[in-house]
Amino acid sequence: MLLSYNVEISPMSGDHAVSEFVDKVMQSIWKIFYAGLYESTRKSLEGLFDSLNQEVDKATNLISAGPKNWNDTAYSLMQNVSENVCIPLAAAFITVIFCWEIIHLVQESNSMQNIQPERLMLVLMKFALCLIVCTYSFQIVMAFCDLGIWASENLGGLTGDSVGEFKLTLEDLGIDPSPERITLAAVMELGGYKVMLAIGTVGIWICGVLVYVRVMLWFIELLLYASTAPIPYSTWMNREWSQMGMNYTRKMLALSFEGFFMLLLFSVYGGVLGGLQAGNFKQNLVMLIGCGFGLAVMMFKVGNISASIFNAH
Repeated sequence: MLLSYNVEISPMSGDHAVSEFVDKVMQSIWKIFYAGLYESTRKSLEGLFDSLNQEVDKATNLISAGPKNWNDTAYSLMQNVSENVCIPLAAAFITVIFCWEIIHLVQESNSMQNIQPERLMLVLMKFALCLIVCTYSFQIVMAFCDLGIWASENLGGLTGDSVGEFKLTLEDLGIDPSPERITLAAVMELGGYKVMLAIGTVGIWICGVLVYVRVMLWFIELLLYASTAPIPYSTWMNREWSQMGMNYTRKMLALSFEGFFMLLLFSVYGGVLGGLQAGNFKQNLVMLIGCGFGLAVMMFKVGNISASIFNAH
C-alpha cells in the first residue's frame, strides 16, 4: 500500500522566514553600531574630567609653590620695582608725614616752649621704625603669602585636591551594554548621549582653562600689590594716615589666602562629584556640566570671600 502526503507551502511562512532573516541582519548591523557607540561613549564619560583634572592639579602645584616659583622673572621684576621705585616714593611720603608730626608737636607745645623730650623721642622712634618697615615691606608681604601657602599645604594633606572622583559608568546610568534586542531608536539615543558628552567635554575644557587663568590672575594681582608695599607702609607713623597701611595689610592677607580658598573649593567640588548616585543619564550629565561651570564661576568669587573674611576693601 502506497501512502501519499501532500505538503502545501504557505506564502505566509516564506515571508516570515524572509522577515526573520532581515531582522537578524539588521540586528547584526545595529549591534555593531551600538557596540561602537557604547565603547566610544564609555571612554568619553571616563575622560570627561581629564582636562579639568589636569588644570586643577597644575593649579594646586602652583598655589603650593608660591609666586616666586611660579615665575621667578616676574617676582624679581616686582621686587626691583618695590626697592628702586616705591621705596623712594615712600621716603617722600615719610618726609612729609614727619614734617607734619613736627608741626603738630610745635603747635601743641606752645611754639616749643613746653616741649617734652620724650614726645620728640617718640616722633623720632616712629620715624625710624617706619623707615625700617618700608625698607623690608616687600619681604613682609611675602611672609603673608608664605603663611597662606603653609595653610594651603596643610589643607592639601587633610582633603582631596582632585575633582576626578567621578566613578559612575554607563551601566550605573541605566544604559545596557548588550541589550537582547537593539533598535534604531536605541542606537540614536546612544548617539545622542555621545553628542551630549562631546559638548560637555568642551564645556569642561573651558572650565579648566578658566581655572588656570584665575590662578594666573591671582599671582599677577598679588605681585602688583606687593610691589607697592612701601607706599602704604610709609603712612603708619601718622594717626590720620595710618588707616591706609592697615587697609593694605588686610588686603594683602586676603590675597595671600585666596590660594587656600581655591584649594578648599577644589576639595568641596570633588566631594560633590564623589557623592553622585546612579540614576538618569541626562540628569547626571546636566549636574556634572553645571558643577563644572559652577567651579569656574566660584573661582572668580574666591577673592570676594577672602576679602570679606579679612575685612579688606
